[in-house]
Amino acid sequence: MKHTFYIPIGDRNTASSRLRVFNIQPFIKNSHIGVADHYEKGDTLIIQKAPAIEELRRAKKDGAKVIYDIDDLYYKENHVYENWQDYLTMVKEADLVTCDTEEKKKDLEKLNKTVIIPDSLDWDGTKKVEYREGNIIGWTGYGNNSIYLNDIIPQLKDWKLRLVADISWLQYIKGNPLNVNSRPWNIETVDRYLAECDLGIYYMPDREFENVKGCHKLLKNWAIGLPTYTSRIPDYVKAMKEAGVGEKYLVNDWSKLKNIGFDEKCRKYALKFEAKEMAKLWEKVI
Repeated sequence: MKHTFYIPIGDRNTASSRLRVFNIQPFIKNSHIGVADHYEKGDTLIIQKAPAIEELRRAKKDGAKVIYDIDDLYYKENHVYENWQDYLTMVKEADLVTCDTEEKKKDLEKLNKTVIIPDSLDWDGTKKVEYREGNIIGWTGYGNNSIYLNDIIPQLKDWKLRLVADISWLQYIKGNPLNVNSRPWNIETVDRYLAECDLGIYYMPDREFENVKGCHKLLKNWAIGLPTYTSRIPDYVKAMKEAGVGEKYLVNDWSKLKNIGFDEKCRKYALKFEAKEMAKLWEKVI
């Protein structure tokens, strides 16, 4: 009997592990979190992001196939990761590489055969029920990634920012130009805190590392029913085009941000990425 084994880089509180391993694994037959004592021919080992070179080689030696799933450019020389060469080794030695966006695939395919499997929808079922003409902007992410917002905060003079993040955001937001209305990130409450906001924003600078990012946080907001405005990174643009809402939520000038309300096409699109649907794509690859 064939088995599938997973090595996630983190636990359920790690966003990428939750979206690409823990949400998916229950739908994969004969699958297990962790490594095998001994792999058999026909088994599959999926290594999510971690540079587990020795385990990759042990699995291949035993006759298993190895999928390396990576959703950041950690394998690029001169990136901030000192062990970037370990990630590069993983990409090159895996039997197959998986990633979450078309932009990543373009880069990864220079090194190994790559298949796109989007992130699963990260949503607990919470829906926004009250829409009003308020000025609370919602943003969630790791606290260190709030540093991106420094580029646009000075332009958001009429808005109040709610950061749903770990407390480290205090080290990254410059000064306090907005009335920052923060909430601690918790898997049990993040969707409710976002649903209380009037709109959401996700801004990324136009750089290589950011332009390959996926849109899972945008999909979360859409499932909640939160109108969300973004910069023009490729996966945001793609999602909006495929959802049928064009460019009305793409922002060129953040000083002119205006809430035009929520389009139900967005929620309909987001639900296509439920974990059970993404698991079908994983099963094909396995």
